Amino acid sequence: MSYIESELKFLLERKDFASLYRYLKENYASPQLVRQTNYYFAASRRAADLQLGSTRIRCVNGTYELTCKIPIAENSSGAMLNSYEYNAQISKEQAINYINNGLPAAAQKELLGDLNKIHGTPMRDLNCFGRLRTARFIFAIKKELPPLLLDSNAYLGTFDYELEWELRESEAAHYLLHNWFKDLDIQPVGKIIPKVKRFFERLMESEI
Repeated sequence: MSYIESELKFLLERKDFASLYRYLKENYASPQLVRQTNYYFAASRRAADLQLGSTRIRCVNGTYELTCKIPIAENSSGAMLNSYEYNAQISKEQAINYINNGLPAAAQKELLGDLNKIHGTPMRDLNCFGRLRTARFIFAIKKELPPLLLDSNAYLGTFDYELEWELRESEAAHYLLHNWFKDLDIQPVGKIIPKVKRFFERLMESEI
C-alpha cells in the first residue's frame, strides 16, 4: 500500500510537552496511549543515504509493518513534512529475521514494489542499526480533523518529545496550534527533524 503522507511536526521541550498534554487532557477527551517500537534500517550510517529515503519496521500491539518513506523535498516547508509512504504488513517471524540478519533488496522489492523504477531510489541490502521506542498519546481534537499525536521517544540513551499531526489541510490545525502555543508560552525546539534522522544523528555522535 502507498500514499502521500503530510504531517505537521514540532519538537518540544519536556516541560512544554507536559504543559500541552495537561491542557489537551483538560479541554478535550483523555488520550489513548499506544506504545510502539521502530527498528531502523540503512545501507550505512551516512546521513546522505537518508536523503533518498528511510526504511523501518514498526511493532505495535504485536503487529509488524515494514515502511519506506521517500521525502518530497519541494513540497515540504516549515513544520510540514511530505513524503511518499509505502507499507506492507509482515509476520513476527519475518520482522525478527530482517532485524537480526538484514533486509535484502529483493525482499523490499517484493513487499513494497520497485521503488527504483517508481522514484529512482536505489534498492540496496539494508541492516538494522537499532530501535526507537515511543509512548504515543492520541488526542481526538475535532471530528473533522485527524487525531493529534504527542510522542515521548527513547533511543540510544536519549529522550525527546514531539507533536505530530497527519492531515491534508493544515490551516485549521495551524490556527489551533498557534493559539495553544501562545496561551501556554510554548516555543518549539529548533528545526524539524524526522525520528529516523534524529536516531542516526545520535548514533553517529555516540560513535565519535
